[in-house]
Amino acid sequence: MQMRGLFAVALVLLAGCTPKVVRVDMDAARLTAAPVPRLACPYRLDQVIDARPEGEQAGGLSLRAFRFADAPGVMRRQLAPAGFVDAGDGSATGVNVRLMQLYLAQNQVTKIPVAVYQVTIGADAPIVLRSQKASMNWNGTENEAYAAYALAIADVNQQMVKALNLRCSRA
Repeated sequence: MQMRGLFAVALVLLAGCTPKVVRVDMDAARLTAAPVPRLACPYRLDQVIDARPEGEQAGGLSLRAFRFADAPGVMRRQLAPAGFVDAGDGSATGVNVRLMQLYLAQNQVTKIPVAVYQVTIGADAPIVLRSQKASMNWNGTENEAYAAYALAIADVNQQMVKALNLRCSRA
């Protein structure tokens, strides 16, 4: 009976040592925007829809769980330098983007940011663009997490502009 009591006390003491997960609301200003190529012909960025199955939850790093509330707004701002025209321009081809995934996964030594867009250009069938640029998980800091998210977003944005420019050369 004494052994059970000691075991119970040990469990209670260990439970008190369990680290707490810190919830982090993403600060879009900390996502460094990478340069995107310029558009070769006129496009309008019509809709940017957040279709993530987990809602605003965006994975985590170390003991931080990130929530990304304004992902479509960040996408629009980071794509703006590509040169999308105003919504009133009827001569430009419309582009709709569905954000399908945006999260950060990790294991002991690697962090894997994932960004997936479904892009519809005019009346064409949608295309799926994915970025998954793994890197070393050095310290599991917030700065590392922000850099990883920024890398994935920049990569998929560049893929999208390149796909749009390829369509320009075929027209």
